[in-house]
Amino acid sequence: MSGPLAASDLDQTLVFSRRSARADVAGLVPVEEYRGETISWVTPRAWELLGRLVATGAFVPVTTRTSEQYARLRWPGPVPRWAVTANGGVLLRDGVPDAAWARRVEGVLAGCAPVERARAALARLAADLHAAVPGSQAPAVRAVDRLFCYAVLREGQREHLEGPRLGELTALLDGWGHTVSLQGRKLYAVPRPLTKSAAVAEVAARLGADGFVAAGDSLLDVDLLRAARDARRPRHGELFAAGWDGPAQLTAAAGAAAGEEVAAWLLAAATAAPERVT
Repeated sequence: MSGPLAASDLDQTLVFSRRSARADVAGLVPVEEYRGETISWVTPRAWELLGRLVATGAFVPVTTRTSEQYARLRWPGPVPRWAVTANGGVLLRDGVPDAAWARRVEGVLAGCAPVERARAALARLAADLHAAVPGSQAPAVRAVDRLFCYAVLREGQREHLEGPRLGELTALLDGWGHTVSLQGRKLYAVPRPLTKSAAVAEVAARLGADGFVAAGDSLLDVDLLRAARDARRPRHGELFAAGWDGPAQLTAAAGAAAGEEVAAWLLAAATAAPERVT
């Protein structure tokens, strides 16, 4: 492979929930079902572009989702041969986790506080948020394969998190070598060495690709965007709300329309002559 890979985050970058789509989902293409309900969509144009993008063989989906959550997504045609899940913790080749990559990840995480310690901190915060919103459900707190952990906030709890509580948690976990990221209703605590960019660079090296271009919308995508030859980010999401001014061009649109822009840009990058990709 002489050109670059085209790597992209999924949720709120290429695929969208009913809330994040900023469009009537009746006119969109459903791409994910969970418990009998459609929960993710793309525009019809993005669906067509993604089919062509996957067919190039140069597309790598990159997500903080678990491998099981990633597998719920449907694609227009064959699934991408390579994918990065668990925020770089798992490298999938034809749907199978790569054992050599898993061993490497285990080694780099040895210098951070154990995930269970971060999970306990999230659990304490979850109990605090539950008490702050009488009648609400308790946030679910989960660890993913000893790689990272997250809490799923319930109705009315996010506004009680933003501000001092989030700042205190961020400072605490930073000292433990973990990054905190709030994406919609999910609050993540991820070890800093667990990065999407390292996993994508590994795929690029194995395929002999000329680096990669990338797209993403959250703090957990920053390393990916900074490591890319060129990058895009949507006009919404965590980075946009934070006023992040790193090396990634903003889309013109927000919501699912931004996902369509990203898909078109990724396809152009994946199919351009190497000397014309900047």
